[in-house]
Amino acid sequence: MTKKQRELFIGALFAAAATLVTLALGEVAIRVISSHRLIYNIEMVKYARELKVRDPRGLVSHVHRASSEAQLMGVKIALNSLGDRGPEIVEPKPAGTKRLLVFGSSITMGWGVPFESVFTSVLAQKVNAEHALGPGAALEVVNAGIGNYNTVFQHQLFLGQYPRVRPDMVVLHYFISDVQPRGRGRDNALLKHSALAAFCFDRFGQFKFRQQKTDLFTFYRDLYADDAAAWKQTRDLIAAMRDRCRADGVPFLVMIVPDIHDLSPGTPFAPLYAEIDAAFRQLDLPVLDAFAPFQQRFGADVTKLWIQSDDPHPNAAGHALMAELLEAYLVREKPLAPHP
Repeated sequence: MTKKQRELFIGALFAAAATLVTLALGEVAIRVISSHRLIYNIEMVKYARELKVRDPRGLVSHVHRASSEAQLMGVKIALNSLGDRGPEIVEPKPAGTKRLLVFGSSITMGWGVPFESVFTSVLAQKVNAEHALGPGAALEVVNAGIGNYNTVFQHQLFLGQYPRVRPDMVVLHYFISDVQPRGRGRDNALLKHSALAAFCFDRFGQFKFRQQKTDLFTFYRDLYADDAAAWKQTRDLIAAMRDRCRADGVPFLVMIVPDIHDLSPGTPFAPLYAEIDAAFRQLDLPVLDAFAPFQQRFGADVTKLWIQSDDPHPNAAGHALMAELLEAYLVREKPLAPHP
């Protein structure tokens, strides 16, 4: 080996060693910081690692790990044997109990919110404390929310859980991004086990989105174009779930939950939500649109509604409003009243 070759070799070794040391220090730093301050995308990696598994049927990207629990965003997420957040379902169902199945994505699950403050828990507590369903009647709410699910995945979740839960009513908790196509993905060991890699990947994704010069509203609006295949598929699948429930005499409700980045008075999202609402009503679907109530209560400062500054999931105040709206619907429309 010549002198020049030795110098190049030593230089390459030094560069490699320096890179490894820098990466190791970065990994340690991110882990130390995340142990003292919750970082949204790091918590999402923990969620994927501790509570999600690949769908054994291969129909969707992931399902919840049955009978598991984890500490995420500072709160405990405990899943029952169905993979739902909450206690085990009692069978046979107690006399006088009305069972409500709610399914959706991370907002439904109650990301970052203690179980007792999630809207499904608050709803059951309020309805039962106020005897809103009448003497001797009690409400049981099954929370089947799974993070990163769209309507296609939720349809598969519905097909699996509906015959097992045997609900008296079904609520689809519909979020504006539920129309967005999602792949089945692949497991990435580096992203799953490296906090630094997960942090950098998330920041790269945000940078790439900004470089596309597409704002959040434009991104959503394009998903709901009249000729968008994903939007047609979404409506077809929701109609199929409606029909399955109707065949059994089970009420089905779509509750539209707004994105809480922008609830300002002049937001361009308002007409988009109106279009989504109208499209669902054209399918002869009962709709509970939460956009206007959220805007009225939180439009002045949406950050008071966020879990934290880097996590715009609704906090306990948002969940309290969702429970309030659902309770008002149950009292007003009486979908769980005995049939004449």
